[in-house]
Amino acid sequence: MSLAVITGIGAIAATGADVESPPPWTGDTWRREHRIIDLHQHINATEEHVRRALGILDRAGLGVAVNLSGGTVTAKPEQRSAFEQWRELSERVAPGRFVAYFNLDYTGWDDPGFAEGAVRQVETAHRLGAAGLKEYKRLGLFLRDGKGELIRIDDPRLDGVWRRCGELGMPVSIHVADPRAFWLPYSAQNERWKELKDHRSWWFGDPKQFPPREELLAALNRVIARHPQTSFVAVHFANNAEDLDWVDRQLEQHPNLNADLAARMPELGRHDPERVRRLFVKHADRILFATDFQVYDRLILGSSGDGERPTDDDAATFFHKEWRWLETHDRDWPHMTPIQGDWTIRSVRLPEDVLRKIYFDNARRLLARSLPLTVLEARQITRDFAPDGRLEEPEWQGAVPFHLEQESRDGRARPELSTPVRALWSDRFLYLAYECPFTELTDYGEAQPGERIQPPSALWDRDVVELFVAPDPARLDRYTEYEWAPNNEALDLRIQKPDSDFAWSSGMEWKVRVDRDRRLWICEARIPLSALDERPPVEGTRWRVNLYRIDRAHRAFLASNPTLNGSFHTTDRFGWLVFRR
Repeated sequence: MSLAVITGIGAIAATGADVESPPPWTGDTWRREHRIIDLHQHINATEEHVRRALGILDRAGLGVAVNLSGGTVTAKPEQRSAFEQWRELSERVAPGRFVAYFNLDYTGWDDPGFAEGAVRQVETAHRLGAAGLKEYKRLGLFLRDGKGELIRIDDPRLDGVWRRCGELGMPVSIHVADPRAFWLPYSAQNERWKELKDHRSWWFGDPKQFPPREELLAALNRVIARHPQTSFVAVHFANNAEDLDWVDRQLEQHPNLNADLAARMPELGRHDPERVRRLFVKHADRILFATDFQVYDRLILGSSGDGERPTDDDAATFFHKEWRWLETHDRDWPHMTPIQGDWTIRSVRLPEDVLRKIYFDNARRLLARSLPLTVLEARQITRDFAPDGRLEEPEWQGAVPFHLEQESRDGRARPELSTPVRALWSDRFLYLAYECPFTELTDYGEAQPGERIQPPSALWDRDVVELFVAPDPARLDRYTEYEWAPNNEALDLRIQKPDSDFAWSSGMEWKVRVDRDRRLWICEARIPLSALDERPPVEGTRWRVNLYRIDRAHRAFLASNPTLNGSFHTTDRFGWLVFRR
């Protein structure tokens, strides 16, 4: 399917002094490939709103969005929870495009068993597929107990929730406090007046009702310090985008703290861009792309006023401005959320390695357990050809590359070893092509006849690329495995757990070529479809597969879908192979 993507090409007309940098922009290819992850959206649980959100994601070039408003997991007997309803809706309307966090139900806060029940909510959410927990700014500002006292962010009754999230690998996105102006006098002289006059409940300047802003930030810091095994994402750039030195200190002091960018580019863009850039480079592993884009009966582009009714075109412009701030060196241009303040911003033009971490690498690691299973597409061809390791056949130009670059154990990105893998299929064969960058090869030298299957001198004890195929998603205990090495040795085997049949032969053909000038080794292979499954695939057929690469010099064990443990044979973590025309 061809999708129009907003890139750096003339999407916004320059007016006056606002001259936009010409294309190409750093993220253009990532947007065409839909690799970017937005860690902070809010999507209403109706089919109309999910479809509208999906259309805007496609237009903007986003791959996955995280809905932080997934709902609670509590429900009356015989009823589905709000979270279950969201999951079912999103998977039916937009499979593989959204993941959701759940929201804690504070009903019964004053009851003696609330703390234990809240932990059970976390466990239920994990079982139902929640990626994490989102806590709104209600703690410390809105939620009150039976005596009318505010429920504190660092109340000990919530310690079990934060701890259990860490044990289950569920990150916590948490919002506390707000911009300083929300504590300043409620008047037209307030620089955020446009926003406050339409959102009276966001003004916290009455000390009789609300604690000081600094007290809320300190309470969150105490929670983060008490739970070092839990990953926290402090939203809105650590809830304090106005104070870069403070954010820097918190990220230094708390290794389990991350910051998302949601709705704070207008504020960050006011700072000296070089200073912002240094901070982003320093903490590149801890900052995540996020927007606070919302789809309800109207769109909300980071923030909005009561009278605003943004269109889908406005949403595309909003995302384009997000890219512009991160990817160009443009100066003094109107920011993406005008209601947040009457000022212009200056772009930071981040280095490519930093930008990809912020756009998707950090989120893929943080959400490795819960992201949708990866998809390798095989394009249909009308003729067959013998592999020669050159990839000069024109059919390869139409194949969609998959980037094999995540560590199998934890989802960590290894961009220096990013290996494009392409797949084709004909009436007779499945074709694969791996292009493997290297600095040093580790193999057995001159190829020997037969298959190396005895550790510690097995083929997989050196550099290899691999394919595991389970054609029947209902029988993941039955699959086949294929390996190819830089010295052109290979092996194949058939597995029915717990048994492995190394004597079996698929009849595969392959050729490996090493280009030392380009520091690239290329594997081209074809496998008879009859060896993979007795039922030939058709358009839309889906098999469970995983791609792997072992590079011993870099101690890299890459997987197309991370298994999150030390075994490549974790079949329930296999991704998908989809046959396309």
